[in-house]
Amino acid sequence: MWGHGQPRGAGSQAGQGDKGRAPRGRVPSLSLTLVGPFCYSLAAVSKNKIAEELKQPDQFVDFWTHAWQRAAAFLGPRKKPVLAIVVAGGVVMIGAAVMNKIDNDKRIVDSQSFARIQEMATADLLPADDDKNAAALAALGKKADEIVRRFKLASEREGAVLTDVDQFLSSHPSTHLKPEALLLKGAALLASGKFDDAVSAYKGALDAKLDTRLRFLANEGLVYAYEGKSDWDSALSAANALSTDAQSFQGFFKERATYQKARLTERKGDKAGAVKLYREILDKVADSPLHETITDRLALLEAK
Repeated sequence: MWGHGQPRGAGSQAGQGDKGRAPRGRVPSLSLTLVGPFCYSLAAVSKNKIAEELKQPDQFVDFWTHAWQRAAAFLGPRKKPVLAIVVAGGVVMIGAAVMNKIDNDKRIVDSQSFARIQEMATADLLPADDDKNAAALAALGKKADEIVRRFKLASEREGAVLTDVDQFLSSHPSTHLKPEALLLKGAALLASGKFDDAVSAYKGALDAKLDTRLRFLANEGLVYAYEGKSDWDSALSAANALSTDAQSFQGFFKERATYQKARLTERKGDKAGAVKLYREILDKVADSPLHETITDRLALLEAK
């Protein structure tokens, strides 16, 4: 970068020619007199160094070869223990991958089995004169496990749901769908009028750590089950749990929780308390989905 366009040594000769002359307004440049020769020498040394390195192009490879040889020499007497550790680690990793695959496959099978029970539980009842449902579906080429079982009577449907849920829980004891299965079982027991068993099923579902929305359904199921037993205090306690669950949401869940408390208060004979709770819902939510139901309840209460 110094002395571009000058022959080597030009700066030195110029310096000798100007020896003894007075400076003309500036300090003599050190870049040409001192730094220039130093840079030329540095460039020469670097050039020689690069040439020497190019004579050994495999130096980088040799480094790793030597490193590997030293590692092999160190591991020589320890070869078996090290191999055992490597093999054991590989087995653990492979085992974890296999178990994860099995767990995923198991979840798929569980979900498919439980989905069939849910479809049966929510299917419409057959007309009283319909005796050809299964035969008609079979004629369409559907397999037996693809046919949704339907019944003429609700009691038949609830009985089939209870049987299938129990079989599902017994054949899938560690299923991730246990809370949902117990919730469905509780609903079938409640519909069948088996209130004590319904309470047990709903409590089991709650103990299994349900999703927040499903917790709301389980607690509401407890409200109806305790109401069926005429256990008003326990029913109101379950309604209070509904209010706690509803805090995670707003809107319909909160209104529903207040509605259940108002309805139970009415059932207990506290007319003034029930009217207050019903009006609280109407005042806060003018377009509540429960508006018509609450208006009817208020009309009956005020007519008494």
